[in-house]
Amino acid sequence: MERLAGIDASFLYAETPTLHMHTIKVAVLRPAPDVGYSIERVKADLRARLHLLPPFRRRLVEVPFGFHHPLWIEDATFDLDHHVRCAVVPAPGGSREMDAVVSEIASVPLDRRHPLWELWFLEGLAGGRVAAVGKIHHAVADGVAVAGLLANVMAPDM
Repeated sequence: MERLAGIDASFLYAETPTLHMHTIKVAVLRPAPDVGYSIERVKADLRARLHLLPPFRRRLVEVPFGFHHPLWIEDATFDLDHHVRCAVVPAPGGSREMDAVVSEIASVPLDRRHPLWELWFLEGLAGGRVAAVGKIHHAVADGVAVAGLLANVMAPDM
């Protein structure tokens, strides 16, 4: 159990129904022909490395009556399928179509009953490409911290 720092809690307090405090990161990838990309493989690889991402396994617990900042606790019911999702970009799968799907993903707030992140894989892009769309609440980590966490997970020698 860990109490949120004031700055992290402020990102929760600042959130409104029309102002979401998550960040969006998009990477367009061309899977190598010999890799065999699938959403199931992504989930399996991430599941094997999830121990390297403690913030991604924690969910919020509000303090009664708001007497103090919320707490992070390990989510005993963590479900990777809730966090890693797949969507298909409509044909012809160009930037305009991908941007529309990313916009839809960004427009929905993260569910505070779960750890505050999602990782979407957008299939159907032109040229056999796939987009990875990370959606992470600012209370979990800022951009630099997320880059550090993801560097741990993406290490080729894991």
